[in-house]
Amino acid sequence: MRADTKLMVLKRIQSAFTLVELLVVLVVLSLLSMLVAPSIQKGRDAAHNITCLSNLRNLGKAMGLYHSENYGEFWPCRMFNKPKPGMITYFWGSAADPVDPLASPFLKAYNGSLSTLWCPKQAWGDYVPQGNVSEPTTNYGYNAWCLDPPAWGRTNSAGLPMRPKKRNDINRPNELFVFADSAMYWAPGGVGVMQNSTHLEPLTGTPMQTPTTHFRHGGRANALCVDGSADSYGSEGWVFKGAYKTVKLGFVGTKNQPHYDQ
Repeated sequence: MRADTKLMVLKRIQSAFTLVELLVVLVVLSLLSMLVAPSIQKGRDAAHNITCLSNLRNLGKAMGLYHSENYGEFWPCRMFNKPKPGMITYFWGSAADPVDPLASPFLKAYNGSLSTLWCPKQAWGDYVPQGNVSEPTTNYGYNAWCLDPPAWGRTNSAGLPMRPKKRNDINRPNELFVFADSAMYWAPGGVGVMQNSTHLEPLTGTPMQTPTTHFRHGGRANALCVDGSADSYGSEGWVFKGAYKTVKLGFVGTKNQPHYDQ
């Protein structure tokens, strides 16, 4: 073999990575990914929180439009036999495939879409949808216990059916929830099921006390209040942690006042 050929072969051998060097590189890359991953997740969570609060503030503007056309009265949570006999329509639209959002008086008031009723932190596919539909509807709960008493069959002191609340009926509009992050957890046959919840359950008053306020933003829940403001709230009351993935459901405060009923 010529001397220059031997020199070229030797250079190739010297320039190649050894197995040990490759293992060192893989370990370094693995450590770097472990260090960077939490930062990426925090950034993603922050983006979800910002988007969620933005959606709620936009719903606050939609609430103003609906009030302007309906004498300040709040919209129905659920209607029967609308838009046709045998069909149920919720505040997010008709319970049918495909969902008709504009069947909802609330969404129709501002020509809204289902995307405005969705928090990205609880992704589609992570829960079983309510309403027998096969598409995302909403993962916000409507405070119908207070704002739409007919949906619960509530009566006044004279035993007469209560009417939907009006904006001016609320004493502390900056504290009463209209929409909030919500979900529900139950375990039929011992198997945990995560669902979205269209009702924002109060602490007391309903037949079954099932917490639905979902503290999914780092232990906090986002909510829209009657005055149009949106903010994050911690779980001042008790919190239920389910066995299905990570479920943190509970209430803000220890009484219905002032966030759930006034």
